[in-house]
Amino acid sequence: MSMFADKLVAKATQEYDTYRNVLENRSPLKERIGAYWVFLGRSDLDGGDDVPWSAAFVSFMVNLAGAGAQFPYNSQHSAYFYRTINDKLTRRSRPFLGYRPQEIAIAPGDILGMNRGSSPPIDYGWAAHHDDYSSHADIVVDVAADGTIHTIGGNVGRAPGEIGRKTFSLVSGAPVNDANANQQAFVVIRSFLP
Repeated sequence: MSMFADKLVAKATQEYDTYRNVLENRSPLKERIGAYWVFLGRSDLDGGDDVPWSAAFVSFMVNLAGAGAQFPYNSQHSAYFYRTINDKLTRRSRPFLGYRPQEIAIAPGDILGMNRGSSPPIDYGWAAHHDDYSSHADIVVDVAADGTIHTIGGNVGRAPGEIGRKTFSLVSGAPVNDANANQQAFVVIRSFLP
């Protein structure tokens, strides 16, 4: 694992440990979500608003891990899915590339892109041509010897949302959420930062 991947796993794990079991509309997570939004230029939002914040969580964690200007930060996952998928397809030399799950061995520090739990699955090829749709992403924090993938993400868990963990199993080479088989990862964003 690269130093960046190590830091991303550590930052996501620390955030989970600090705010686990705290709902998004309760202090201190409510204010912390406000910091995620401020990073993206939205000082008008915090955990008390009914606005999906999982992309803000991922963007904030990637920044804390040291990506600087190298990551296409956005309040929508679909925007950075589009960018990293197209950078990979056009063979651009970029520090973050979006792969089909079947193309690489998923590792800690990767970002798993998927549909929202109740939405239809998303196709990688379709996502290469669209940058504005509902989606979700989690940070991979561990991959067990049997291939089970453990993630941490924002705006998951109990309603209205919290920082939570998920477990994914590979089905035909693609990660599927063990708690909701409808939620399937279609892109793995890999960092090539040192």
